[in-house]
Amino acid sequence: MSAKVKLYAVTVDFDFKPETAWRLALEEALEPFGAALVSFETDGGKGWHIEVIGEEKPAAAAVKAALKPFGKLQAVIAPVPDKDWLAESRKGLAPIKMGPFFIHGEHDRGKAPKKVIPLEIDAGMAFGTGRHETTSGCVKALLKLSKSMKVKKALDIGTGTGILAFAAHHLFHVPVMAGDNDKDAVRVARENAAINGLKKSIRIVASDGYRAKAIRDGAPYDLITANILANPLISLAPDLAKNLGRNGRAILSGLLKTQEKDVLAAHQAVGLELDFRIRQNDWSVLVLKRKSRAK
Repeated sequence: MSAKVKLYAVTVDFDFKPETAWRLALEEALEPFGAALVSFETDGGKGWHIEVIGEEKPAAAAVKAALKPFGKLQAVIAPVPDKDWLAESRKGLAPIKMGPFFIHGEHDRGKAPKKVIPLEIDAGMAFGTGRHETTSGCVKALLKLSKSMKVKKALDIGTGTGILAFAAHHLFHVPVMAGDNDKDAVRVARENAAINGLKKSIRIVASDGYRAKAIRDGAPYDLITANILANPLISLAPDLAKNLGRNGRAILSGLLKTQEKDVLAAHQAVGLELDFRIRQNDWSVLVLKRKSRAK
């Protein structure tokens, strides 16, 4: 069945490299005009391109109003050429090697080199193909912990495609509980688990944070991963502390380096502290543990 639908794009181009906070604010202002957003540098880093794609044509006046706080930026609103964009985007995702994992799409099935763990990831409408610094940083943290830590129970909050849950299972050889508050992500993660032969090893449930009964019943967890965003991480800090085992570790990402202080403060307030961090470009991964008792 074809995935063809009528789509519209709102495109903004400018000839300078923006500050990260300014660019993120601009992306946030444009997000309501579509279901998918792409943002990347152009002209060898001298310019920037932001494009939002959706099924409804946005009103020009509304787009202009959204751009007003950002100066003299101009947006182009136009129909997207009629293609199966889902299929096209999958073709463009080249496989990547990440530690012991070979992460690929359906079009590269069976092409994994020897002595790697293949993970077929179909992003669909969920987050997490492994290409973003937050996801790859979390995998690096999992690899580091797997060298010295024993895990009996693991949990992945905001699982997206399921990629971190799958990685945790392979590295620690344990069943993993995973949750997401988006029904499309839950569906995609379950499909990916089945494709990768992990249907019996990964339990994926619909959950707003830690609220699902299955997640609460499974606590405490030796390992928790949460690659979401800074504000949700901050609001979920008390729940993380309740669900993390005494000698457990929590891997948190989806935050910028500039947001580390606030995320750490929220978790320090509930009895956790920094074990180590991993930074990649503007992004950060924080690995937390319970605070050591004073001697």
